[in-house]
Amino acid sequence: MRVGAAEDGLRLDTFLARRLGVGRRTAARLATHARVNGRPAAKGRLLASGDSVSVTLPAVPADPARTPPTLVAVEGIVVILAKPPGLATVTIAGRLVPSVARWLAAQRPECAPIGRPGEAGLVHRLDTGTSGILLAARNASAYATLRNDFRHHRIEKSYLAVVWGAIEAARTIDAPIGQHRKSRTGVRALPAGPHPRYAVTPAETRVVPIAPIGPATLVEATTRTGARHQIRAHLAHIGHPLVADARYGGDRTPGLGAFLLHATQLRWRDPDTGQALCHRCDPPRGWSQALAVLRGPADGTVRRN
Repeated sequence: MRVGAAEDGLRLDTFLARRLGVGRRTAARLATHARVNGRPAAKGRLLASGDSVSVTLPAVPADPARTPPTLVAVEGIVVILAKPPGLATVTIAGRLVPSVARWLAAQRPECAPIGRPGEAGLVHRLDTGTSGILLAARNASAYATLRNDFRHHRIEKSYLAVVWGAIEAARTIDAPIGQHRKSRTGVRALPAGPHPRYAVTPAETRVVPIAPIGPATLVEATTRTGARHQIRAHLAHIGHPLVADARYGGDRTPGLGAFLLHATQLRWRDPDTGQALCHRCDPPRGWSQALAVLRGPADGTVRRN
């Protein structure tokens, strides 16, 4: 890794934390295995622009589900990426596991210091099991603008999802998202009205059926809000959970290792020029096999467990 002009004067451990998207404690441990210009260096070593930093990361067990992201496009000061399913979006402090942010920091060093630690300029997230399109900023100004656009619902996100049951007409789900009573990491859709015991996030999802897939339906879900697990919770709320999404009532399904949810399109404005842009990302190749499993044999014996 080459130290850039904006990183001149950083401590070695601070540089590693930013570039690798890890916490300070992890960076301090990594610094004991780092070399600056080919020589060992203390974690407090002050770096200069042009210095070469190398470090041997602890081995991470291979996981075929954790394929790397792909670069969709670069629009001026924004990078558009496609995330595969099974890969975390951001890096969690202290966890040396693959993530989109870690890959991005290595491939696009200018993104590494942008945003909060572990984000590498990524302005929004997808669940680990969800695939699809992501935006990352290449400078602090673009990051702030895009984060503000997401916060004020100016960016439209469209997903493809495969859900249990037949959905025959478009509908809009307008239900706030709040913490699940029995799960620290899960959420639930709540009825309209005050909820004094829960912190809730307004959320609206437009669902349009595309095609029946055996006992399931392929739908497009479009939203401008961004509550955690919004689409998964909303679809479960109307009785059509994602196939194989056991967390939200979708049951485990023979032949399917994970639920099928893919961020297929983003409509947004360039933070520098204000130009309206739209980028699409096709579902991963594994979807074809999964849909074939759901279609089942001609006698239609595939059933929800």
